[in-house]
Amino acid sequence: QAIARKSWGYFDTFATADDHGLPPDNVQVGSELRVAHRTSPTNIGLSLLATLAARDLGFIDTAELVHKIDVTLTTIEGLERFEGHLLNWYDTRTLEPLPPKYVSTVDSGNLAGALLTLSVGLRHIAPDLAARAQALFASIDFTCLYEPKRQLFAIGYRLADTEGAGRLDPAYYDLLASEARLASFIAIAKGDVPEMHWFHLGRSVTSVRGAPVLLSWSATLFEYLMPLLVMRSYPDTLLDQSCRMAVRRQIDY
Repeated sequence: QAIARKSWGYFDTFATADDHGLPPDNVQVGSELRVAHRTSPTNIGLSLLATLAARDLGFIDTAELVHKIDVTLTTIEGLERFEGHLLNWYDTRTLEPLPPKYVSTVDSGNLAGALLTLSVGLRHIAPDLAARAQALFASIDFTCLYEPKRQLFAIGYRLADTEGAGRLDPAYYDLLASEARLASFIAIAKGDVPEMHWFHLGRSVTSVRGAPVLLSWSATLFEYLMPLLVMRSYPDTLLDQSCRMAVRRQIDY
């Protein structure tokens, strides 16, 4: 539990009232602490799940869980959004979006997965909070990030600004072994995009120790493992084997 307690300590220490219960993106440790007072949807989602896990592990009691989740959900409900999506970066002190205003597909997938998981975890503890988390999840509409001709998600969507009208990013998430597969999975489950989208995600394969392994964009464990925080993994599948062998290859390296 030492690693879990240390991980929780980050959120407990730095997601303060001055930051409206939002976690900073990073903290630099040197002669003095330098806190990056900005946050993303992924950071917020992980903070919510860390709070839920902290209660399950006995680090905080139910009353503190309810208080912390309430503060963060209240903040989220007041943030500027687009089609239900949080924007990619906010100043945690002023709550203003950082320019350019942008919706990130992978970040929205991570937050949606966290909100759905949170709503289930709170169902018997704090049903009112569970309902609020579910409502935020349901409001996220992934259709604005989807390119129907390619049947793929764009990397993101840039909101209208002085440089032009709102527009999809010209790059796309086109690999199954990507951190964005959580967004794909959830968008299909919500009915926002067709099931066939899943089969348009590329399955390019390499070999690790003689076993076939799906290629990601840059071979980071973030790409392979991030979705597994909230998605089930099925043994004896190419995706499960790819995740395991990617870890083994990183250890070898």
